Formats: sequence, C-alpha cells, structure tokens
Amino acid sequence: MFILLTGSRHVGKTTACWKALPGLRATGLKIAGFVSPPILNGGGRKTGIELVDLTTGQRQKFARVVGRDEKPTVGVYQVSEDATEWARGVLAAALMANADWLVVDEIGPLELHQNRGFAFALKALADPERIPNAIVIVRPELTEELTERIGRTDTVYVEVTEANRLDIPGQLVRLVQAARAKTG
Repeated sequence: MFILLTGSRHVGKTTACWKALPGLRATGLKIAGFVSPPILNGGGRKTGIELVDLTTGQRQKFARVVGRDEKPTVGVYQVSEDATEWARGVLAAALMANADWLVVDEIGPLELHQNRGFAFALKALADPERIPNAIVIVRPELTEELTERIGRTDTVYVEVTEANRLDIPGQLVRLVQAARAKTG
C-alpha cells in the first residue's frame, strides 16, 4: 500500500505521521525512513526543519528560514547541504532495509521540479515489489504530479485537515493494519 499523506501547509501532516509511529511499532512493524518536524522558537513560530531517522533516532537540522537579505534554496528555507547528504544516506539505507514500511517526509518541489533532494528515491517508490508499503508526505498541489510520476495502483490518499488531524494517526494505523492483514 502506498499512502500519500497530504494537507495544506502547517496543518499537521508531519505531526500526524509522527503520532502514528508508536501505534505502528507496537504491532511489531519495522519502520524506516525519516520525518521532518518543524523547529519552533519560544513563541511557536517555525524557524526551521529537523530530520529524524526513524531507524536510529538520530536528528539533523535540515533547513532554516532565511533572513531578509538571504536567498532561499527552496520556498523560504536555506537547506543545509550537509544535512541533505545525511538524509540521502538515511533514505538510501531505508530503501535497502528490509523494513515493513518506509516513511518519507516529504517529497516536494525540490524533488519533483529540481530533481534534487530525495528525487533519487522516486524510481524505487514507484516499484511495489521493491517498496511494497510506504507513507509519503506531499503537499496537495503536488499530489497529482507525484501520483502520475509514481504510477502506483495501490495508492491511498489521506488528507489532513484542521478538523480531522487528531484522528489521522489512528486512521494511518488502521490502514497499515488492513494492508498487513491482506498480505499476511
């Protein structure tokens, strides 16, 4: 099963995925990949993005919001090349791991429009034999493009909204359990 977890910016896609992980692991599933939680300042304002390796728990600061006189790499962020290389290694290892589920947070314009970041993983994600199960976070405006690029017939769309975001972790756990029941 290929789950595309989507929703508007700052609605809680990463948080919903993060909160689903304990429930997934409690069923004995091996999870690999990474999530990208926000880095917030004392006032709750997003100042950057961190990456968390779901296999080792290691963390890296991936990106920071640029200042007024700085040029962003993508969007409003200056992306750390060192952290990008580290994350590519995490994802490459996850693609080779014998994990039950792969989590990728997120595939975005860097991958789809600039062929950078984690674009190298798109071919593997398109192959259900190689990656039978994945949760991939993507923005709504890129969902159709990613769906066409991946071309998987087992795609399930889960949209996070302010109204349902507290229910999404449980929904993800149920979807994963259903997929596991189908495949044994």
